Amino acid sequence: MNKISTKHFILFILGTSIISCKTYLSIFVDVGGRSTWLASILASFIFVCFLLFIMNTFKKTNNFDIVDIFNKSTPKFISSLFLIIFILALFLNAIEAAAVEANVLHSTLFIDTPIWYALAFFIVPSLFIFGKKIRTLLIFLIISFSIIIVNGILFFLLTQSYKDINNLLPILGDKPISNFLYSALMILGSMSSFMIVTPFLKYIDKTEHIRIHSLYAGVISSAFIILSFIGVITAFGPLRAANIFYPEFVLSQRIELAGFLEFGELFFIIQTVVGLFIKYILSTYSILLICNKFIKRKAVFIGVYTFLVFVLSNFLGVNNYMLYDISKYIQGVNLIAFIVIPFIVFIIYYFKFLPKKSK
Repeated sequence: MNKISTKHFILFILGTSIISCKTYLSIFVDVGGRSTWLASILASFIFVCFLLFIMNTFKKTNNFDIVDIFNKSTPKFISSLFLIIFILALFLNAIEAAAVEANVLHSTLFIDTPIWYALAFFIVPSLFIFGKKIRTLLIFLIISFSIIIVNGILFFLLTQSYKDINNLLPILGDKPISNFLYSALMILGSMSSFMIVTPFLKYIDKTEHIRIHSLYAGVISSAFIILSFIGVITAFGPLRAANIFYPEFVLSQRIELAGFLEFGELFFIIQTVVGLFIKYILSTYSILLICNKFIKRKAVFIGVYTFLVFVLSNFLGVNNYMLYDISKYIQGVNLIAFIVIPFIVFIIYYFKFLPKKSK
């Protein structure tokens, strides 16, 4: 069966909404300062509300095909334009996932390993999954995210002794309110990546619990992200946390257990590599689902697509500063492609549905 359940869909949402924010926390702290954790709470509240709105629209209209919703909500030219922007945002997120993963490996443990070499070990295994059914993807997702959850909990527990809660005070004391709001929007843009998996909704077998299970996913995602911001700010302070490329990696290096075990870097590497691989897989698979009718030769399409991702990711991943600067713009693109445009499309479609229901 090429079907998934609403419980499985929780993993799809978690797999896309968490990892980017947790990996490069410093770009958000650089903008929001000490109160970035408060901005993450505000962003999380909006994220959960928007997630429930999207799922409620799917459920109320009994249409779980996002392409069909785009096509029926607005005139053909506008709907096509919106859909192209959505697909380009998926492609951009795939590039981001590949570039950040390669840069993480190059910048932390394997400094002598070139970016292209790290990308090869990241992109080539994905080709196996792209040729398989959703059931194979689901099995991979269940195993991978189970590892990430256990890894995240252990990392949180083992780093508690290295944090000072006083680093969170005074609240809203170091940055103007405009920075606070800007950081909240950036975080919301990162969390909005959950829209990557909406093309999978048409494969859900039974949809009666889609809203409550989406709520669970939203709350869990929010908790992970809020605790991550609190963790790095309490561990380093806002100034230091804003000037480290990968704060959780440096925090993981502090872990020492029983006086002789030092293996904290493993937690960060597992979380980052597996998490970004999941995001890359889901972004690319969603493009394949949306463009399925237009792809005549799937193998050729995947080959060209993979080559473009490899070249662009290698270009971005070589320079940390450029990658971080572009990552800030990616959050803005996500905000438009995954929040603003879907909100317009779904609210129009929702109200178009209501008159039909009343007849």
